[in-house]
Amino acid sequence: MSTLMVDIGGSNIKLLCSADGEMRKIRSHRDMGATEMVECVRHAVTGWTFDRVSIGFPGLLRAGRPVREPLNLGGGWVGFDYEAAFGCPVRFINDAAMQALGNYVSGRLLFIGFGTSIGCCVIADDVVLPIETGLIKIGRGQRLMECLSKAALKRFGLARWERSAGEAVALLRDVFHPEETVLGGGNSKHFTAIPYGARTVDNRSAYRGAERLWEGADLVARPYGSTWRIGRTQG
Repeated sequence: MSTLMVDIGGSNIKLLCSADGEMRKIRSHRDMGATEMVECVRHAVTGWTFDRVSIGFPGLLRAGRPVREPLNLGGGWVGFDYEAAFGCPVRFINDAAMQALGNYVSGRLLFIGFGTSIGCCVIADDVVLPIETGLIKIGRGQRLMECLSKAALKRFGLARWERSAGEAVALLRDVFHPEETVLGGGNSKHFTAIPYGARTVDNRSAYRGAERLWEGADLVARPYGSTWRIGRTQG
């Protein structure tokens, strides 16, 4: 079974159909809704064959479906019939959780994504929990999303952004005490020095998370309320 990964960000939507295949990107924007997203994705993946779709969604999900419109995109995401639009089964997970799931082995993992905004997910003993860390205040009372966004990098420059990012990583490591800390997102490539105790990954690592939403993977994450619970098929 072939899985199409649709990783939705505030600036780009990343598309993959195999772990070692071509990554295609399409631009997203603040007015993009679900209908436009599907139309753009279907056009962008012309020539690809897939049996199912895994969507990394930048917003609140319950029972594996969007329940609130995303902050950095348009409307029409809640209640949309994704299966009918794509013509195949569709499963959702939070976009940061997809990256975390793709890098998880066991124990406790912290994923922090530096992109248009900041995303975060903790996986603790096979429970996947996305967390809105962007609302946490740091430094002079600014929220993390205001200090570490793509706009902040452009406005304040790399040195200040990297200093704030390092403080944020240290803070979140102290809060969650992970055994492994993974940094991703489009802006993680700008680190001149990787924060202590962390490693960086690129967007391709999310594809394994996309596959792990479906039966037959080594780990299978199933929605459970506002979290996902991991089942193990081997090991």
